Amino acid sequence: MSEINEQRVFIQFRLKLGKNATETYTMIKTAFWNDSLSRSVIFEWFKRFKDGRQSTEDDPRSGRPSTSRNDDVVANIYEKVRNDRRLTVRELANEAGISIGSCHEILTENLQMRRVAAKFVPRG
Repeated sequence: MSEINEQRVFIQFRLKLGKNATETYTMIKTAFWNDSLSRSVIFEWFKRFKDGRQSTEDDPRSGRPSTSRNDDVVANIYEKVRNDRRLTVRELANEAGISIGSCHEILTENLQMRRVAAKFVPRG
């Protein structure tokens, strides 16, 4: 559980105990110090829980979905790397038609690969 989610659970718990937002803010500041949520965010989540919200997760965001990190692109990058492990990130990105950053994220996060002596190999 992330620290942000832990703090949200704590806010929800303190509300159920009948504590107010100011006391909750003080307790979170004491427990989490510099990593704590801001006062306004704590008060906002306190109000959300008071209004009946149950989930501590973020709401889904609107906007354009990512087109560069879908299953087809990941599979395409995987095949290219399997065929030639000496391709650079820039070459892979150009061939796939995606940004270098997205290509690097696909290699490191989706495919769990890292560069070893100018080759991409599975992490192990």
